[in-house]
Amino acid sequence: MGFRSLLVTVTIAAAAAGLSLFAARHDLLVLVVAALAAGVTAGGLYLHNRGRAVLEELVLLREHLEVTRQQAAMLARMTREMRDLVSEQSGAENSTEDGRPTIAAMTEIVRDIADNLSDLDHRTDALESEVSLLRRDTAMRSPAQTYWQAPVPPAMATAAPEETSARPALREMPAVPDLTSFGEPPRAVRQLVAAAIAADRFDLFLQRIVSLPQRKTRAYEVSLRPDGGDPRLSTGEIRMAVEHVGHQLTFDRKLMVQTIRLARMFEQRNRDVMLVADISQRYLLSEAAFDELRALVADAPGAPRRIVLSLPQRFFRKAVAVENEALRQLGDMGFRFMMREVTDFSFDLPRLQQADVRWVRLDAARLISAGQNEEMATDVAAADFAALLGRRQISLLVDGVADEAMVAELIDFNIAFAQGQVFAPPQAVRPEALDQQMAQGALRGATPEPAAPERRGLRELARRA
Repeated sequence: MGFRSLLVTVTIAAAAAGLSLFAARHDLLVLVVAALAAGVTAGGLYLHNRGRAVLEELVLLREHLEVTRQQAAMLARMTREMRDLVSEQSGAENSTEDGRPTIAAMTEIVRDIADNLSDLDHRTDALESEVSLLRRDTAMRSPAQTYWQAPVPPAMATAAPEETSARPALREMPAVPDLTSFGEPPRAVRQLVAAAIAADRFDLFLQRIVSLPQRKTRAYEVSLRPDGGDPRLSTGEIRMAVEHVGHQLTFDRKLMVQTIRLARMFEQRNRDVMLVADISQRYLLSEAAFDELRALVADAPGAPRRIVLSLPQRFFRKAVAVENEALRQLGDMGFRFMMREVTDFSFDLPRLQQADVRWVRLDAARLISAGQNEEMATDVAAADFAALLGRRQISLLVDGVADEAMVAELIDFNIAFAQGQVFAPPQAVRPEALDQQMAQGALRGATPEPAAPERRGLRELARRA
């Protein structure tokens, strides 16, 4: 709290205390109630003005973000044009030597702008969460609501209970985003991830994605987890900790390498399963990442058809020329996309379909709660939500399914795909299973060694598919 806010608070408190003392000496309790109502009104106006100021700052920040995105798109286009020009004049040695420093400088500028865009996205998300908090506090601290909670004089005590009982309970404001996604990961998770990064001790895990109600394996979520970590940790918590530590690009690069290797092995075994991998916006906009992906895809042309890249909802809602171009190039390679971290049910379905989004992942508890409270901002009921997405060739995946009661609810909602601890926890893949020659030797009749219950080889996981 700043000095000015503290001074205002102390002044209001002193005035309220003096007024209360004066009213107590002259037996004027009605004056106290009036003073409290006036104070609540002033507080509501103050919160309203503060929320308006934050909202104006958010609008300015969004405008600045849009201008920065346009500049980034322009620089990226200029970089490609300069690169094409230099490649056309490759016969002239002097032109090539003079163009390389310019291309390197432009590439560094584009990378810096991409990093700045990521920082602006985080600032925008934080401001949006603050605006939502201010709106909710303003609604809960409004004069009308606080008046009914204020102390009532004895002379008015007979009428107050009837009016209070007749007043309906205020519902919580809908469409408030999950504010936990904007905070920092727990300290224990950050320390575990930092130690794993320092020692390069990440294990590859697969978690089943099943079809309902048969519970047949249809896909696997691929994730990297710290060696010795709790398997109940969610992929989102680990990714948030990696981003906080500052090794996001390295983490995503390693994840994509392992995912493509797994896709190649599943393709050799003719298993009709998909692999889902969460990647970050920063990795998607990294030019070095595209070069590595092209090299990996060149060695395994059929692997991308089995891989679904998962990106947060805010990425698709704020995508402009640079992001759309990256999605187009990945789509040309064969990748498809999934939208995760959904906080708003008002989807732009034609835009998602145009961006090759074939999956939408929702949290099971959030979907069930929204369906029971009828808070989905769509034209259909929760039970028909999956069918609405299906008309656009988009499949709904529900994760975080923890018990059988949730499974029954999801079947009632006509959910076709689900993932969670109730079906199977994440299973670690042995490092030797990634070696193609050893895997082929195991398929020719080698007996696998017994492993711990939480670790299963790729052969067993593929057989269950």
